[in-house]
Amino acid sequence: MKLIDDHFEEVILVALMAIMTALIGGQIFMRYVMQASLSWSEELARYCFIWMAYISVSYAVKKDVHISTTAFVTMLPPRGIVMARILSHLIFAGFAFLVVYEGIALVEKLFGFGQRSSSLGLLMGYVYLAPVVGFALVLFRLAQRILIELSALKTEGLQ
Repeated sequence: MKLIDDHFEEVILVALMAIMTALIGGQIFMRYVMQASLSWSEELARYCFIWMAYISVSYAVKKDVHISTTAFVTMLPPRGIVMARILSHLIFAGFAFLVVYEGIALVEKLFGFGQRSSSLGLLMGYVYLAPVVGFALVLFRLAQRILIELSALKTEGLQ
């Protein structure tokens, strides 16, 4: 279980990057060497990129490397820093919940409409599922970060 927790996003991101690279490389080879082009490769590479973008948000939360402004926070005492980080995580969780909630409604509509992509014929609901899955993972990773911050409050005697 720890292996999955440690490397879940990484494995997905590496796989999507490999697929995207192979598709683009194959398209370049087909176009310039074989004088023919694949009609679907660009579209699939784009969808891989979209999924990578949303999964990488979760990865950034897991590694605690997302963009943050620390000028004010660093002036706080240690307990205040931890509390500010928890507040920041809670605000971000509220936004992530909103994205998941509204995303589910949009995906349900798209599956209901049956809209398909032009080259692949893929149901567009699968593409629009990327933010839902990505931000659901963000919620999970934010819960982990909050627990880490709360344990820091207890173990470092910051209560």
